[in-house]
Amino acid sequence: MRSKPQPDISRWVGFEIARQAFALRIGCVREVVLSASIDAVPGAPRFVLGVAALRGRIVSVLDLHGRLQIERLPCDDDAGSGQCLIVVESAGEPMALRVDRIGQLYSLEGARIRLPPQVAAPGADGAVSGHVVFGDSLLTLLDLDALVDPISMC
Repeated sequence: MRSKPQPDISRWVGFEIARQAFALRIGCVREVVLSASIDAVPGAPRFVLGVAALRGRIVSVLDLHGRLQIERLPCDDDAGSGQCLIVVESAGEPMALRVDRIGQLYSLEGARIRLPPQVAAPGADGAVSGHVVFGDSLLTLLDLDALVDPISMC
């Protein structure tokens, strides 16, 4: 008896920025931190909030609002809003991405992932790797290496 071919499944960690849904591949994420003290770094690009001490390591903290050029919405009263950090590692360097809220875990079939439009989105410069449509909602998939590449050029 022949077995059915298994669908190409990838796993993603979801989060929100200005009430928009985004996700990173789960293999890129090391941990989620709900709150941390962030110290400013003079002269850093606007999208670099500063550095934080996490588990004995100093990590750069990147603000995804600024990096993706998404306007910050007026603060709402939800607990933990704006405090979430997703700790990732790129090119052997740990860093944290500040997001508004942590979302759910996604298991996505490759056939559901649509390539991003060819229109150049300001601030995205290759960071958007795809989209998934859920009814009237859109989940934007991000490529970590493209997302953090401008930091290494600073």
